[in-house]
Amino acid sequence: MEATQTHPAFEAVNWNRPEDDYTKMFWDQNVRQFWVDEEIPLADDKLSWMTLSKAEQRAYEAVLAGLTLLDTVQGSVGMPQIAQRVPGLQVKAVLAFMGAMEHMHAKSYSSIFSTLCTSERIGELFDWVRAQPELQAKLALIHGAYTSIQDRRSLYRAMAASVLLESYLFYSGFFYPLYLAGQGRLVSSGEIISLIIRDEAIHGVYVGLLAQELLSGMKEREQREAQSEVHRLLEALSPLEDRYSEALYAPIGLEEAVCTFSRYNADKALMNLGLEPYFGVGAEAVNPVVLAGLRTETKNHDFFSTKGNGYIKATRVEPLTDLDFYFPEAEEDLKPVVKRDGRSVPFDELRIVRAVEKAARAVGVDLEPARLERHILSPVKRRARQKSLAVEEIQDRVEEGLMETYPQVAKAYILYREERAKLRRSRA
Repeated sequence: MEATQTHPAFEAVNWNRPEDDYTKMFWDQNVRQFWVDEEIPLADDKLSWMTLSKAEQRAYEAVLAGLTLLDTVQGSVGMPQIAQRVPGLQVKAVLAFMGAMEHMHAKSYSSIFSTLCTSERIGELFDWVRAQPELQAKLALIHGAYTSIQDRRSLYRAMAASVLLESYLFYSGFFYPLYLAGQGRLVSSGEIISLIIRDEAIHGVYVGLLAQELLSGMKEREQREAQSEVHRLLEALSPLEDRYSEALYAPIGLEEAVCTFSRYNADKALMNLGLEPYFGVGAEAVNPVVLAGLRTETKNHDFFSTKGNGYIKATRVEPLTDLDFYFPEAEEDLKPVVKRDGRSVPFDELRIVRAVEKAARAVGVDLEPARLERHILSPVKRRARQKSLAVEEIQDRVEEGLMETYPQVAKAYILYREERAKLRRSRA
């Protein structure tokens, strides 16, 4: 007897046919960034932990416990709920990968706890998480958006909640580990935070791009109403975040600095959604030690933030070649560059400048030489003084600097890299 099909045919994800211009790129970036907490030698922090006062230890423990809850909800509820309701199979795959990394983040905090705290103290911290009123209230608002998806407008609200969680609410917790690591204390734990920030950067931007595309398909009135809901959610979260920061940081006198930092990141979250900043907090207002922690060894938290209705595809693309990273005129203190074929060539920063200028011309952006030097050339040269860099490492560092200073140029630059990679694969 033949079986009859009573349901629509199941489909397999086909990565050979892109669903959009950027999802495969985000998949690749997530894979390149994959890490596990066991890679970081946390035992190195034990002596540093003993130098902290009781109040400092309590603040550090509390911020990590709060972050654990945020990651747990995002990995268990947020990413799965959104992934279930977006149409693209490749998009679902990227969101599932991101959700898995949220669980990796939560586990990494437990690794820090088990290194620094007693079992009794760990139990007390998780009891505190269940009872902390502002933390629970924040999560109730976010969780409510995740579990009430019924149509595209409520899906947009859930995506916006996800961006606000990852690009705003996490950062009050990130502040203290970055602050201490910037002073040479608890550096290994700070490295885990840096890895997590690098992940949250692309999580917030990717979901922000999905939200922008969803919004662009709405009628004008529906767009205004959807955007108003985002602002109402932010206005509900903001006083809770301020009170939460005060509860955690007032004993060590950092509450005002943390609130400023959080508002700075709230504006970045809105930019990821293509919306105007709300608080108007500039980088100059942020504690410089913490800001430096965001900008070194990580994908910047402002990864791809942009205004507009969606992903900006580069035009007038002039492909990069290996010649763009051929460095014939070396400074004496810079190590040679290792090409893809294994040959070593001298370092020449002009080749970096020319590559970046190509990307900038593609999107019509004027570069400021001082910013180019500070955020792109100087970090690359600092590395090159320590060791010989591969071409891919240089490109990664240039990409990071562009994400921080010129997000639109970063997009064009990454598209160049993708085109070159495809060409190399086709020739292989």
